[in-house]
Amino acid sequence: MRHLPGRPHWRTLPQSLPAPYRELVGDLRQLKDRSRLSLTDLGRTTAISKSSWERYLNAKQFPPRQAVQALCRAAQVSEEAVLLRWERADAAWSRRGLTAMPTEPRPDRITARPDGGAGGRRSEATRRLVHRALLAASALIVKRPWATTAGVLLLCTAMLAPAVIIHASHGTGPAAATRPPVCRLRSCEHRDPLATACEDPVTVGSRTAADGTRLEIRLSPSCQAGWVRSWPTHGGFRIEVTSPDGHAEAATAPPSLPTPGEMVTTTMIASAHATGLRCCYYPAAGRPGRQCFDAGS
Repeated sequence: MRHLPGRPHWRTLPQSLPAPYRELVGDLRQLKDRSRLSLTDLGRTTAISKSSWERYLNAKQFPPRQAVQALCRAAQVSEEAVLLRWERADAAWSRRGLTAMPTEPRPDRITARPDGGAGGRRSEATRRLVHRALLAASALIVKRPWATTAGVLLLCTAMLAPAVIIHASHGTGPAAATRPPVCRLRSCEHRDPLATACEDPVTVGSRTAADGTRLEIRLSPSCQAGWVRSWPTHGGFRIEVTSPDGHAEAATAPPSLPTPGEMVTTTMIASAHATGLRCCYYPAAGRPGRQCFDAGS
């Protein structure tokens, strides 16, 4: 196949990535090739840096929704089908827990010696010793089957007893396996949701602002706390989340974002339910006025 000018050699995606994520990256690569833009040109066209596109297209970092929309516009294609695939990939990637991004396999520290050196001789001696032990055990079973069976049962009991005791001391059942949240309601307020183990967040409301900024209201049922996350198109904006009792938490972005397209979140606010949670977005000066929406919309 003829190599297109400026087309990068894509990194092979690890098989351990969730299938929806792999499919999304494949779609994004096709859109990039269809646009016939280099990564540098794509960065200028979408206002998202070349280095960010390199990470998104090589699955080093999950792409934000705003980046997917920008790439669809650059390739002049409808964004509906691609955003549907992004939502499936986002759901699969959000359920990854604390699993780290896959890395290249490391070679074993101990390898076989093909030259038959000291390591090979030790392995051969071990095999012979095991073979003789098995022959001796077989002869004993033939001569004294009942005594041998009793001895094996006693040995198994002695080996399993410590494990049973340790397992019992740590408890069993769902209650023992469930980890309590690190905070709940008021104790979660003013805390960073990305640094808190509220591991079951769901999106309870979303909206795209007039300037393209993507906004989502998030709620953790276990921590009973909510927050707002956004994928901005520019700096200098302000996002605010308000709880049912009128309390508010906000975040203000610097005039220029260090990495365009990166996610910005508010701190958490106490909320047992989605009902009553509200997000307000304040763009920078010279842009459209305040835009608000409630959870469930």
